[in-house]
Amino acid sequence: MWRSIFLAAVLLGVPAQAADCTLTNARYKQPDAPWWLTFKRVAQFAAPNQVAAFYLELPNSGVEMQGGVSIPNGFGSPLWSMEGPCTPPEFAEEGAPVKFCGFLDDTQYPAIYGEYDGKVTFLDTETGAAAPEQVILPNLAASLWYSNYRQTEWMDGIDIGDAFTLVGCD
Repeated sequence: MWRSIFLAAVLLGVPAQAADCTLTNARYKQPDAPWWLTFKRVAQFAAPNQVAAFYLELPNSGVEMQGGVSIPNGFGSPLWSMEGPCTPPEFAEEGAPVKFCGFLDDTQYPAIYGEYDGKVTFLDTETGAAAPEQVILPNLAASLWYSNYRQTEWMDGIDIGDAFTLVGCD
């Protein structure tokens, strides 16, 4: 009897990770690079069509890029964007104000994808949606490669790509 009570207390007291892991707290890592992608709540005064928010940590540069996912009027697919300092701090002009840049070409509007149970689909952006096993941001690596971050983020042995793997939730 005590074993049954103990088991019930453990099962009721520890929520499943999948139930707690949503797009407001999921944390992802590049498998072969030091980049981290973390989802957070959308800011109260964000664009009305923004459905998710994230930040990308670039530890080699000491920079945190801010990103968003939106569903523009007339389109059903979630599109991602990202901005941050145009230049890594170590290459910035001393005393100059920090300039912010978008890291996608003005003609690029890539969709964001998630892998759910082994299948890749558009990122599920519904409120409370479970975090996917992987997040894919097409053109991310290429956009940063053709920026001022090439010197600090690409080092020997680092293989940076567009996919991030779920490592847990905050």
